[in-house]
Amino acid sequence: MKVAVIGVGNMGSKYVKKLDMLNIDTILIDKEQERLKNQPEKFKKYTDLDEALKENKIDFAFVATDPISHIPIAKKLLEMDINVMVEKPPALNPIHIDEAINLAQRRNLYFSVSEIELKSYTVRNIKLDEPVEFIEAYRLNLGRGYINPFFDLAWHDLYILHYLFGSFNIKKIDNVNGIIKVEGNTDKQEFKIKVAWEYPYIKREWILQNINSSIKLNFVNDEIVYNDNSVKSSDKKDKLELMIKEFLNNPSFESAYRALDILKEFERNRISV
Repeated sequence: MKVAVIGVGNMGSKYVKKLDMLNIDTILIDKEQERLKNQPEKFKKYTDLDEALKENKIDFAFVATDPISHIPIAKKLLEMDINVMVEKPPALNPIHIDEAINLAQRRNLYFSVSEIELKSYTVRNIKLDEPVEFIEAYRLNLGRGYINPFFDLAWHDLYILHYLFGSFNIKKIDNVNGIIKVEGNTDKQEFKIKVAWEYPYIKREWILQNINSSIKLNFVNDEIVYNDNSVKSSDKKDKLELMIKEFLNNPSFESAYRALDILKEFERNRISV
């Protein structure tokens, strides 16, 4: 099995480190030679995607470039019979995701979207013994990304929401002093999400509530705090490693269909980068 990482910047370099640790035969592709220089010498490196595809028989690829180029690169890889996972946000338009899904299915391949937080201890181990009526979510970061924080940060919370509770509607979006506030609903729950860059402190948590109790999901410490203050602490399993292994050993379209639903909701609300 041979794997390719396309784009070895911030997130791409994390894939490289994990694939190196897993001792998986990997090639690296990035148009910036300087970024490639910082990667392990053991890996073959290319600045030209076409050259890399010509010289190597690749089975799986992780695409971690800018969102605009995710789908064009993914389609080129799929046409070369390569299974593809793209980073989030996967695209800017649901049509592009739909095209990638259809192309993969026609060629008996898989197209997936990174959903790293589904591999967190909190999501893997949450037990919802009582109905959830309201969800309060925060993803507030110290640093700053290069695209709209709703499109970037809230993406995590929206795919978790979709995974746990199904499709959702976004009813309201406000920008209050750089904090994006989102209100919406699933079939049985109301939710509020707050996301921001350059916040004074890191806060990544969910509060799941009903009239009788609440459960807190702490994504920073990767732990679950129940209404009686009991805590389920992280098992320390690496979520990126779990996601990579699942894609390489048991790929599916589930993440791609979730991404398609999310982008359709973005389009309906005219949310753009």
